[in-house]
Amino acid sequence: MTDKNRERERKFKELLVRLTNSPLYKEKLSSYKLNVLGLDHIQTLPLTTKNDLLQAGAFGHLAVEMKEVAQYHESTGTTGEPSASWFTYEDLTVGGRQIKECGVQLTDEDLVLIRFPYAMALPAFLMQQAAWQSGAGVVPASSRTVVTPYPRVLNLMKRLSVTVMAGLPREMELLAETARLVGTDPSKEFPALRAICVAGELMSDKRREHIEKIWGVPVFNMYGSTETANIAAMCSCGTMHIVEEDFFVEVLQDDGRGATPQGEKGFAAITTLSLQGSPLLRYFNEDIISVEPSLCACGRSGDTLKHYGRSKDRIRLGDTILDAFDIQEAIYSLSPVPDAWKVLEQENGLQVLLDSHHAGQWSKEDICSQLCHMLQVPVTVEFINDTALLNRADLVSNVPSIKPVYIQKLKRE
Repeated sequence: MTDKNRERERKFKELLVRLTNSPLYKEKLSSYKLNVLGLDHIQTLPLTTKNDLLQAGAFGHLAVEMKEVAQYHESTGTTGEPSASWFTYEDLTVGGRQIKECGVQLTDEDLVLIRFPYAMALPAFLMQQAAWQSGAGVVPASSRTVVTPYPRVLNLMKRLSVTVMAGLPREMELLAETARLVGTDPSKEFPALRAICVAGELMSDKRREHIEKIWGVPVFNMYGSTETANIAAMCSCGTMHIVEEDFFVEVLQDDGRGATPQGEKGFAAITTLSLQGSPLLRYFNEDIISVEPSLCACGRSGDTLKHYGRSKDRIRLGDTILDAFDIQEAIYSLSPVPDAWKVLEQENGLQVLLDSHHAGQWSKEDICSQLCHMLQVPVTVEFINDTALLNRADLVSNVPSIKPVYIQKLKRE
């Protein structure tokens, strides 16, 4: 057994003890002989579902005394009741270290503008921890607030010579569109900017290429959740490396009963080896991922992860299965790339709504043909020229941003 695997085994055994401090797992694991189990036996243990967390309530999987809690967070709850997570100071420090492993390689010369929302969500605080641990300064320019509207953020970036920007991928797109609306080119207006870090939304390869093109700097993606902290971070070579000292990641079949073959898509089950406040065992988070080993050019080995979206966004049309990743790749392959878009599931295909300030360059027939070819399903296209997808007047005024909806599933009886 390698030193790395020996350390993971130690952390797993400590986790099994720690889990039973929470009401949820004290009951869930009551019939298991935990002292004889190792990582090789993890598939004999029960999954933790989102419904388990919701039923347990805010305190149900709290595994430390309240005096040890540093921060409380909740998921956004856009698809139902929010799920809770508790973090000790040590958890936040570890979370910062997870972000530091991103290929952006923060230094004490950096000034990091954080555009993640600072209310209840976790990424802003982990990015702040990563900056502080690297000696970098922070500009807390939270999204979804009237305090820092888009024009003010652009002004801060220019005036303060911000070197790294971090936020949701959609915020990077909207900031670029705001820059265009006020008459500037984001790829030329901010010479100090050297990199962008994103998390919190799916980002396909083509979407990443698009954001890199409009800003003229490399983009580094991260994958995690409010319940787990940051599970994987993209290196300088564009590979998403799992933070293996903190997480054990399984890829399971749809029903959660068995593993998929190595490298194939399946459903994530995340075990948090390091989390103290509200640790999780085999958390079936309904994300679709693939995992495979890699010897990366960056020098790192171990498992890498690819994220394809959430199961709630998966669309089945006949024999064709489309994940959000497939839809994003098709949309961001269009030329020009739309400023805003939305896909509506129909009985026999997809309706795609597109908005662009370059819409005059589009041919509806060509776009339909391209999307039909890429997605292998019937597609109809509608060009939107009002505020239904994007209100540009809001971008240049004091109006907070809201969480976007990219894929709207068909409501079936």
